[in-house]
Amino acid sequence: MFVIKTRLCAIVLGSALVMAPNIACAAAYDDFVSAVKNDNAAEVSEWLKRGMDPNTIDATGQPMLHIAAREGALDMVKALAAADINLDRKNAAGETAIMLAALQGHIEVVKFLISREAQVNHPGWTPLIYAATNGRNEIIKILIENHAYIDATSPSGVSSLMMAVRGGHRSSVKLLIEEDADVSVRNDAGDSALTWADRGPDQEIVKMLRVKLMP
Repeated sequence: MFVIKTRLCAIVLGSALVMAPNIACAAAYDDFVSAVKNDNAAEVSEWLKRGMDPNTIDATGQPMLHIAAREGALDMVKALAAADINLDRKNAAGETAIMLAALQGHIEVVKFLISREAQVNHPGWTPLIYAATNGRNEIIKILIENHAYIDATSPSGVSSLMMAVRGGHRSSVKLLIEEDADVSVRNDAGDSALTWADRGPDQEIVKMLRVKLMP
């Protein structure tokens, strides 16, 4: 499943286009994907100038931007974003590039994608929920400052606060409570953040949630 523009094959092959287009296009694809995964932004920029589609996916179905964002490769993200790319494209798991950057704690990538108007709010799992999952407090702050909906929930009804509790990220729980996260949100199983906290070992988290629930 190679996403390569026909004009690129013509550039790469020249007069050999009629003889072996599939082989040459496959080689171009392999070189481009390899350059992205090796964080060679200069080479990627050259491929893009020659017509390579920035929305190309690898053999596992992962878009190039997602790979760069997941690895925190800011120059690569910038190189891809400078082309005609869909910043909000989702991979097979329903993840956007900014979600992966938020999960991994790549602050500068998150800031850059926001500056290019990548969405921080959309149905399903969100960048904020992903940031809370791994206790990425600086990114949580950045997302909230950029109007991320704090009580957004996953398809199963899980909120950012619930994921922070699940991960035992006390400081993230505190931050989200201070930002007025709704402690009463329940998932499809009827569990709340407090339900999950009660099952864990951190009584400080339990205390914070109970205080927030007090009238």
